[in-house]
Amino acid sequence: MRFFDSLPDLFYLGFYRPKDSGYFNEYSNTILELKRQKEDSINFFIKEIRKFLSDEDISIATVPSGKSSNPSSGIRELAKQLVKSYSKFTDAVFCLERFKDSNDDRTRTIEKHLKTIKVANSSVIKNKKVILMDDVLTTGNSIQACKKMLLDSGTKEIKIIVLGKTIRNVEYAHYCIDQEEDEYLKETIDTINSDYYWICKSYEMEKDSLKQEMNTAHILVDEWANDQHGYVDPDDDEEHNYIEEESQKEHEKIKEEYDENLSTIDKKQEEDSCHEYHTSMAYEWYEYFVNQAHLVLEGDSCTCFSVDNPFVSYFQDW
Repeated sequence: MRFFDSLPDLFYLGFYRPKDSGYFNEYSNTILELKRQKEDSINFFIKEIRKFLSDEDISIATVPSGKSSNPSSGIRELAKQLVKSYSKFTDAVFCLERFKDSNDDRTRTIEKHLKTIKVANSSVIKNKKVILMDDVLTTGNSIQACKKMLLDSGTKEIKIIVLGKTIRNVEYAHYCIDQEEDEYLKETIDTINSDYYWICKSYEMEKDSLKQEMNTAHILVDEWANDQHGYVDPDDDEEHNYIEEESQKEHEKIKEEYDENLSTIDKKQEEDSCHEYHTSMAYEWYEYFVNQAHLVLEGDSCTCFSVDNPFVSYFQDW
């Protein structure tokens, strides 16, 4: 589960492949079924969103449909049901209102969208964190226009969730994932290696400090013993032997305490480092993310991106 602040600024669950692209698939059909407000599709997306969205004090708003005469839509029905399933969510589903019909989003600029949409109820989003939802992102103009309106009306912060990002050149996207895999993996391994280096460096400094403390403690004991010998008659062997025995006991106690603390540090270092484990996990996770990205692109099964998949951000600007 992810809290609002840790969500990506823009997160899309999958890709939408238009019918005229020649790549129309099951996932794209699920989005179309949601547009028709089909219950199965709505339930599917609620289940997917609930996998990563936490229950906290946020408002849920939606991008209005292009028709001013029909304010209801599949994404709004999804959002309404999502609000009902979380106890702390605020219903801002109809906060944004289309008061004038818009043309095809692909030909509408942000400025033109701003002239057809208004904030109908600012009280549900003022000084609030808002999740803005839409079904399909193509140019992103309508979403950016809605985001601007919400911010201008007093929204504190906005995260955007869309069900599908329009994509047409699927083969090239598959190719890019394979090309970018090495770069993402190298960056992660470099980070693991860097973290490991500084962890080792930190523990080395801690061990050096501990050793210095031990040496200082030994010196203080020797100084104490020398002082005591100076107060005793040189011929009093029994008293001198007693001082040496007490001194030896203190040295052993210092060494024992040092070994115990050193063992604790070594154990903590082993727990914090786990270099081989983290490296192995990085390879496993990236293999998982790559496979997931290919499945999401293919769309023949209803597989959605996990919110941690790095390829989500890679395709944002497409």
